[in-house]
Amino acid sequence: MKISTSKENLVKGIQTIQAGMSSKTGTMPILNNFLLETAENEITVVFTDLEMAVKHVIPVTVKEAGSITIPLKKFMEFIQNLGNTPELNVSSDDVTNKITVNSGKTRFSLSGSPKNEYPQIPDLNETNSFKLPALAVGEMINSVLFSASKEEDRHFLNGLLWKFEGGTLSMVGTDGRRLSINTLKTDAISKDFKVIVPLKVLQEVSRYIKSLSSDSKEELYVGLASNQIGFKISKTQFISRLLEGTFPSYEQIIPTDSQIKVSVKAGELLAVTKRAAICSNDRAGSVRYTFKKGMLIINSQSQNMDFEDELPSDYAGEEDFQISFNPKFILDILNTVGEVNITAQFKAPNMPAMFTLEGKDMPVYIVMPLRV
Repeated sequence: MKISTSKENLVKGIQTIQAGMSSKTGTMPILNNFLLETAENEITVVFTDLEMAVKHVIPVTVKEAGSITIPLKKFMEFIQNLGNTPELNVSSDDVTNKITVNSGKTRFSLSGSPKNEYPQIPDLNETNSFKLPALAVGEMINSVLFSASKEEDRHFLNGLLWKFEGGTLSMVGTDGRRLSINTLKTDAISKDFKVIVPLKVLQEVSRYIKSLSSDSKEELYVGLASNQIGFKISKTQFISRLLEGTFPSYEQIIPTDSQIKVSVKAGELLAVTKRAAICSNDRAGSVRYTFKKGMLIINSQSQNMDFEDELPSDYAGEEDFQISFNPKFILDILNTVGEVNITAQFKAPNMPAMFTLEGKDMPVYIVMPLRV
């Protein structure tokens, strides 16, 4: 293999797959490597940890076809530390399985492995596929991703439920103590489905979409198979196994008969909840929200600290209403929704509370209160 390209072009391309690199490679040293393979006037770089794979195409000048797998971290560390250079010449030797980089008077060689030793990466499945605006999907993912569980003992909650039914695509995340839902009406999908997509691949897809311009018209191509899902944006693909298990029947958790409904400014509530969280117990902390006519009082305390603050609210009840939450759950919602008015609905201090954006049906956030 022989190619020539610029440092900037090569670094930018490999960084696309590098972000998904796992620190857990187990007993397979080959998983520290990435695959570099030529095609006509381009190279494909591939990384996998056996759970997820990322493929990206980089335009280069191909002088001789070939392929090799090489340690990703060492190769990138060297390339990034090269000086300003107009061109890199990269070649590999099929006999020694070494890759060599020449830049001016600088020469660097690194031992790798042949392509046939690298895990085979499946192609994006096109049997059951659809396209959606990338920015819209990215916004949906970001709005619910934080609610998914990080605990490995309930692995089927370590991802988002993707469900298409009745012309509506739903994304749902829960860790058993909170629930986030967002939906999108679309006629771009022809077949109903229900799958659990792992956090890791969604984080990478979300990160990529965030790098697009705010007026981007890029489409996200989604391909589904029995045990895998694939995403393609422009010249980049993300392929992942699906999670096995039965996702909870979340519809039953959504409150339908809330007796109290109040609206507050999310930015103001975020600032005061941050202060309250600092003064709560780090491990089992809670923040108490007391609604009085026309105001919201926020309290927290720990062994050495006490906190109280007040915000205006449109609560008009004759009796005070008091409820306590894990502040992290409230902060996650507020950090996600931004500068909007948020509507909170309550039935009782020991029953799930529902948060929505004022004037919008979606997204919906459900949080279990704490018993203090």
